[in-house]
Amino acid sequence: MDLMKRAGDLKGELSEYAKSPRFQRATRNMILRAFPNGVDNEMIFSTALDAFVFTERLEGGQTVLGSFAERFTGADRALLLSWADYVQGVFEIKEPYGEDGVVAVNHVDELTYRIRSNIGAEGVEQLTPGVIMVGGIVPVGDDWMISGAATAYSAEDADMVLAGVRTLQLQNPKMVFRNPDKLAQARVIQAEQRASFIDLYGGDLVVVGGDAVKETMLAFYRHHHERGGGEAAEWQEPELPDLGFAGVSSVAIVFDADEGLSFFPSFDLAQAVFADPSLIVRRPYRDVVSGYLRGGDTGPGILRRLAATDPAKADEVFRRLLKKPGFSWDRDGEALLRKHKPTWFDGPVLPRMIPV
Repeated sequence: MDLMKRAGDLKGELSEYAKSPRFQRATRNMILRAFPNGVDNEMIFSTALDAFVFTERLEGGQTVLGSFAERFTGADRALLLSWADYVQGVFEIKEPYGEDGVVAVNHVDELTYRIRSNIGAEGVEQLTPGVIMVGGIVPVGDDWMISGAATAYSAEDADMVLAGVRTLQLQNPKMVFRNPDKLAQARVIQAEQRASFIDLYGGDLVVVGGDAVKETMLAFYRHHHERGGGEAAEWQEPELPDLGFAGVSSVAIVFDADEGLSFFPSFDLAQAVFADPSLIVRRPYRDVVSGYLRGGDTGPGILRRLAATDPAKADEVFRRLLKKPGFSWDRDGEALLRKHKPTWFDGPVLPRMIPV
């Protein structure tokens, strides 16, 4: 059987499998997160569902795709597992590719893909040069197959569609870093910024009151501009989002070598707990440590820093927090972090900024 045809059959089976009762709760949670105001666009919903099936880890760390692949062996299993390399993008069609495909540049990662349809020429008849296709693709051999619903915009609408690419990049840096050149550039930029942060504040961690976060960050960005040779008169103050730290007693601003720039509210409470573990029984202290541990967007580095000040006291903190009398940070700490922050251990930690 033709590989592309087989891929299409498997994709159909996977879509049906994803609708089974065992995934209903996880699917419902995804929909509530992605569409808090309800689903009003079937194309966008289909794309979100595809991303959920291919990439979102469920309880136990497995994806829907991975679970489905376990039912197969040999070439079918290998093909399915390759779909973990699912790509969503904004593809500009450059030229035809055979009877059922096109060559396209993804403006999100700036890479070129040979994209085919598993239903033949009919599936790409609208994809003429200059058209913009927004959707997802999965690898099939040396080519890529359109997966799920894709939206085609005429060449006349290209500028309007491409105007949203920067926002998409900032919201989904992992998409950008499929391009190894972009990843390398971002790592250099992040390292240079971290060096400026350390040069200004004497280390990669500074603790300030919540009301001083904006001022602290603006001082850093100005220092980085001038340290890089920029003239003071050329400095343009960036617009910083409201991070919601007004009134917070203290915020740790950390520029970690791997995790990049992060903010940790109520850091004074976390420090106090790791200095006096008996405080963990008091709710404000317990909530801070629990938030650092269970927050999926919070990297593991901050807990490693806190625990390193006194591993014996860290043992006591987590014994009381987890109600596990035998817990040892040196022995069990990394497993605990992996349990609560699995996405941080899937591969190399990506930079926090996107190169323009």
